[in-house]
Amino acid sequence: MLKYCVEEDFMNQLFIILAIIFILAAIYVYLTKKDKLGGKQHALWQECRRQLRLPPKLADETIERHIESLKERHPNRSNEWYLEKILYDLERERR
Repeated sequence: MLKYCVEEDFMNQLFIILAIIFILAAIYVYLTKKDKLGGKQHALWQECRRQLRLPPKLADETIERHIESLKERHPNRSNEWYLEKILYDLERERR
């Protein structure tokens, strides 16, 4: 009887530990996916990086600065709009 109780306690503890690990993994996935851009926005961001011809970290910082500047001049627009505007401005400057 004691052996059965010990095994049952161990199984309960194991179940709780696995449940906690699963919940933490789900939270991690949710938070990392939440931070990622959507499909089209991701593609626009990558195109901005390519057009800037800078190292990735520097390009990301530059894009973020452009977005903040655009948000001041054009509030309440979508991130997609800001990225498209950055691309438009970059292409216009190259002409």
